[in-house]
Amino acid sequence: MKKFVGLLLCLALSFFITARAAKPSGTPAAAVKTAQKNATEQKADAETLLDDASKALAAMVKAARADKGLDPKTAKNKPFWKSTQLVANNLKLAQTGLQAKSNDFFKGITEARQAEEQMKVDWQLTDSENSNVIENGKKLGHAIDLLRANYSKEAARKKQGGELTAQEKAEFEKIKAQQEDLLAKISKLEKSAQKDKALARGLNEIQKQAERITKQPTTLDAYIATLYLLDLQAGLIRGYEYYVDKPWRAGYLRLADWITRYYTWYDKVSYDWAWVDTSVDVYEDVTVLEAISEQEISSEKSYAQNESFDMSDAEQEEVAGEKDTNEAVASVGGDSMEDASDEAAEGLSDDASSDENAVDEDIGDDDEAE
Repeated sequence: MKKFVGLLLCLALSFFITARAAKPSGTPAAAVKTAQKNATEQKADAETLLDDASKALAAMVKAARADKGLDPKTAKNKPFWKSTQLVANNLKLAQTGLQAKSNDFFKGITEARQAEEQMKVDWQLTDSENSNVIENGKKLGHAIDLLRANYSKEAARKKQGGELTAQEKAEFEKIKAQQEDLLAKISKLEKSAQKDKALARGLNEIQKQAERITKQPTTLDAYIATLYLLDLQAGLIRGYEYYVDKPWRAGYLRLADWITRYYTWYDKVSYDWAWVDTSVDVYEDVTVLEAISEQEISSEKSYAQNESFDMSDAEQEEVAGEKDTNEAVASVGGDSMEDASDEAAEGLSDDASSDENAVDEDIGDDDEAE
């Protein structure tokens, strides 16, 4: 009898342990993040990440140039090549700024991130499924995100901590007011662009970002997260410029009026340049797998920086017209450069009544760890 009772107890205990082991320890999203964090154990400093970004850019350009379907002389491909050129030129500026330890480093990284977001939008116009271009484009984006999240003046301000200064609070309120104005302009434009599915999708994404910004609490985390999100918003607005038909193009371009940012903000935050030599964890793979020589890297970067990808008015009209009949452009599919780590808005609070002392997650952490 004692043996029988003991057996029952063992079985019950085994069932309990199995049930606990099978039960998720957190939300599915948290489990995914943990798995992603464990996927790579790389570390890198600012110079290494800039080199990684340059190598990914060169590999992407090399693959694109080898693809006849991505001929830069074809009108629908030109927006992609133009935004790629912006990325290349701003990475060059960032490298020069890092060597000189000047604000050009921060300016280059910020504008490279904007251009990379623009590039992802413009990529959809090509209707290409070139996996080498897509994968290297994602690695390029990961490297830029890591640079922006860890080595920017915004990152330095976050490390300082504390409450927002009176000037920062005023700047934050100004940004929110600009976003309210942006929402009003989008509302007017949506009425005239209802039949344009691709543009409507872009306007909807910009609108969601603007709405989230206007609801943010007045905290340091929310302020820094908003500054990061503005990079992506600027890239979206510029990218969708090529989706706009002539009748409402003038109205759309007014959305971009607020984009111009002056970099006097950088002068107000002290920066210890020793930080750029500090390695950070790399949770997203930024390593280019294919063999590419230093000579090839230099050659492909030079091509991206110096080739002419100018578009005539007729070509822009052609692209806008083709986009209207291209279902692939109207929805992001498997050939997209979009990536989970690109959803920068996750760094912002969704709840307008959230605690004034905290934001659930920080955008910089998401850019590293998403």
